[in-house]
Amino acid sequence: MSKGGRGDARLNLAALILFLGAGLIAYRLFDIQVLQADRFQKLADEQRRTFSDLQPLRGCIVDRDGELLAISKEAYSVYATPYLVEDVPTAAAELSSVLEMPRQEIEDKLRSPGGFVYLQRKVSCEVAERIESLHLAGIGLEKESKRYYPQGELAPQVLGYVGTDNVGLAGIELQYDALLAGEPGSAEMEVDPRGDPIPGVTKVTREPVDGDDLQLTLDSEIQFKLQEELARAVEENGALSAWGLVMDCRSGEVLAMATHPSFDTNRYSGVDVSLTRNRAATDAFEPGSVLKVLTAMAALQEKVVSPGSVINVPSSLKVGSYEFKDDHPMPKSDMTFSEVIAYSSNIGTIKTAMALGKDRMAEYLARSGLGKRTGLDFPGEAQGVVPTPENWSSTTLPTVAIGQGISVTSLQLAVLVAAVANGGVKVTPHLLMRVTHPDGSVEECAPPEGERLISQEAAAALRQILGEAVRMGTGGRAAMTLYNCGGKTGTAMKPDPRGGYRDAYMASFAGFAPSEDPRLVVVINVDEPDSVYGGVAAAPYFSRVMEFALQHLEVPPSREKVNTREKVVTQ
Repeated sequence: MSKGGRGDARLNLAALILFLGAGLIAYRLFDIQVLQADRFQKLADEQRRTFSDLQPLRGCIVDRDGELLAISKEAYSVYATPYLVEDVPTAAAELSSVLEMPRQEIEDKLRSPGGFVYLQRKVSCEVAERIESLHLAGIGLEKESKRYYPQGELAPQVLGYVGTDNVGLAGIELQYDALLAGEPGSAEMEVDPRGDPIPGVTKVTREPVDGDDLQLTLDSEIQFKLQEELARAVEENGALSAWGLVMDCRSGEVLAMATHPSFDTNRYSGVDVSLTRNRAATDAFEPGSVLKVLTAMAALQEKVVSPGSVINVPSSLKVGSYEFKDDHPMPKSDMTFSEVIAYSSNIGTIKTAMALGKDRMAEYLARSGLGKRTGLDFPGEAQGVVPTPENWSSTTLPTVAIGQGISVTSLQLAVLVAAVANGGVKVTPHLLMRVTHPDGSVEECAPPEGERLISQEAAAALRQILGEAVRMGTGGRAAMTLYNCGGKTGTAMKPDPRGGYRDAYMASFAGFAPSEDPRLVVVINVDEPDSVYGGVAAAPYFSRVMEFALQHLEVPPSREKVNTREKVVTQ
């Protein structure tokens, strides 16, 4: 072939290759711009746009008078984009002094792989401003909210707390998390090639809905007084702990509920978890003689006894293989039923229970709600332990009648005493009073209607008997200056986990006031006091809490007390 022919062939081949290449490029362009245009447009949008949640503001919690108990405050989280940090050691040193974190810990985070890492969550606005003033490349701030409890140590075991992500973890914060949390919204934003948001092009696609505000039945003033007296009870009695509650005996509204030792809710993360329990609701214990209220209630309702019935009280009483005795000497051997309860005679109460019988005693245990949760709107409420009738031994009836071999909560005792105080109706204790929605509408939260437990006549008779327990019996230190009251002491040995009982006691007092027209029930429990008797270790603190609460609520003093004071002043 001539040189000219070979040259033409090469030119033709080159032209063909160019033609084919151009064709492929054209096809590829057609494929990208026409056939797969929607797919690549979607990919581009996904790379250019991102969505983020818009967090709602968690609802406030207030007491019955509108005092703030929990609120969400503006806060910021400090984050880093590690690959954008220019001088890691210098940045770590500057951040360490502002965030009060170890420099090495911050440096390790700044050197971590990936495009995002939190340095510290929910710092104050002041700290955020200092971070911003450093102008550090790769360090950013994310606006959040932080839960704050303005009253500090007020009602921490009731209010509970939230986690870092504002999710309720305990107490009311957990119980009503769905109401308080609100509904998150969402926003669409454009980002640059490094993934950083481009200012000014964020579009809200769904507005967040803030959480509901809750108004509780708690009264901050009464709550503070209860906590003060529980702390005093622990200190003065050398006790391990103390807890109690104040409840409206007619409505079941819980005005105060506390445990000591306490803690500051704003610093819950470093607190021993045992201190966070609301023990009036979550801890069951053997109540001792306080439960004689139930035995008396059943016996009076069933007309097994009347207040004036005379019961012979020997020095001991043998039932089965066990010999029962009284904890202290009785004033006489023949005692009225009122005196049996007032002086807290074990033997007199056991003889009454035996006359009542196992079946009727078991019936009133069930009807009173012992062994079941009261229905309090609070997480983790204990139900206690009541022996089932088919498993009762020969000593179960006498033992249960005096409050041993059975476990209850302070809340259950409050419901029991409230039924005596209000004329025989079992109420449902509750903490939530009303809910205010973000649109301003208000929802009242009424508890279910109470159910009758005993007759008004039986309740009135038992109120008189429990008044005698304070006037002349074991509850003398529960007496108040301005109000008449009634109640029952309790002293119970604590069970040994290995079986039997150990030489440690729970002292209790549960009572109501004013006797003439009861308004409140107060229960006080003192765990392992030096002076084991409920009349010594618990009754005085009942007195001070109850008198303060009644005065705070502007309940008129008992007429008899007023007349006595006027007579003393006149003399």
